[in-house]
Amino acid sequence: MTANMAPKMSEAFTPPYAPALTGKESFSYAMWKFMRNPIEGFGPRAYSQDITTANSLGVRLHVITAPELMHDVLSRQAEKFPKAPIDGRIFSTAMKEGLLSVEGGQWKRQRRVLAPIFRPALLSAMAPMITQSIEAFTSRIGQGAQVELREAMSDLTFDVLAKALLGNAEGVERASLHKAMQRGLDSVGTIRPDDLLPLPKGTPRPISPAGYLAIRRVKKAADTLIAQRKRHPQDDLVGLLTGATDPHSGKPLSAREQRDNLTGFFIAGHETTALTLCWALYLLGRVPTIQERVLSEVKAAYPGGAIPHDCLSNLPLTRAVIDETQRLFPPAALMGRQCAQDTQIGGRDIVKGDILTLAIYVMHRREAFWSKPKLFDPDRFLENPSLNAKGSAFMPFGGGPRICVAAGFARMEAMMALATIIRDFKVEVADNVYPRPKLTVTLRPEGGIPARLTRRN
Repeated sequence: MTANMAPKMSEAFTPPYAPALTGKESFSYAMWKFMRNPIEGFGPRAYSQDITTANSLGVRLHVITAPELMHDVLSRQAEKFPKAPIDGRIFSTAMKEGLLSVEGGQWKRQRRVLAPIFRPALLSAMAPMITQSIEAFTSRIGQGAQVELREAMSDLTFDVLAKALLGNAEGVERASLHKAMQRGLDSVGTIRPDDLLPLPKGTPRPISPAGYLAIRRVKKAADTLIAQRKRHPQDDLVGLLTGATDPHSGKPLSAREQRDNLTGFFIAGHETTALTLCWALYLLGRVPTIQERVLSEVKAAYPGGAIPHDCLSNLPLTRAVIDETQRLFPPAALMGRQCAQDTQIGGRDIVKGDILTLAIYVMHRREAFWSKPKLFDPDRFLENPSLNAKGSAFMPFGGGPRICVAAGFARMEAMMALATIIRDFKVEVADNVYPRPKLTVTLRPEGGIPARLTRRN
């Protein structure tokens, strides 16, 4: 969608979205649309049926867009549905032995080791790092500053990550690492034609020379940090990672597993939260009435000082804005699985080798599950708390045992940052700013989002 298609600012605001295909397109055109922007590659059946089946390049493909069926794949029959080859090809370039890529017993062992790192007690210990980063960010913003929201929120969340991971690391230059992380994510996260071919498992995925150098730079930084923490332990995420052990065996992760998981934290650890904040500020900037309600809520609960990490219960509307933002622009927009054992999903036969696309972006916009799904309406989560319940059609981080291990940290960071920014600044976004959401690994606003931040009195 282009800027001249943007609706006028109003309470009933329809944010940018990916229009569905008509269903009359040729296969080659639909594939071209998918390659150009995967969320634009779904037709009307995906938006009206729980499961849609088609044959593509000699592979049987099922698109799932209903919560009951997604929970069947991700939870009840999770053992039968490892990640699809395309997921492995994308992530293995940077983190082949990390939690995002591995399967089976290796995944279970890593999950047991890593999950305790993000338990609530440790999250609260990290809250001061988030506060320091937010305060540093707000202090840099001049009166009436013009900012590009994606870039600004990336800087903020990288600073949080740097404090949590890097500490006072020697030999790690933060600015160059940040650039390498962004370049590496751009390189590994873009879908290419060869990703859709039924290549043998383990086939290498070439990337550009710039992308390769960026990934190597990030891995080198990870190796440096791990070596430093082993010599001088600290209570940050790197220290927790290197010191964590499997409660079943008492053994730590291997050196390669530690490195690839830390690389995963680097590359993906700040991008999803940055984009949630970027889209949330965009939405509030386009709908000033809701922004003013959030401001009133935050000022009543926390008129000054740092927003605490346990602010969720005191800021229900702010939380609803985050939820509605992640409904419209989910961090995990699409997920792929491959059937490893014949079974049934939704009464349909799924045979070994079939590919399943869990289209969370589509499910979040189906009229069967949401009233006026294209509208930005955070009140829907206040009026109907069951929308946020386990098993509902709201699955921004996926579901089942492979749900994002750091989802709690991401939510805490997003809440603290959004509440602080809205309390301290008026966010204004012009009517003609209507960026196309484009999916790589994450759902980004194409071309960025320019905004004005005016400090409140």
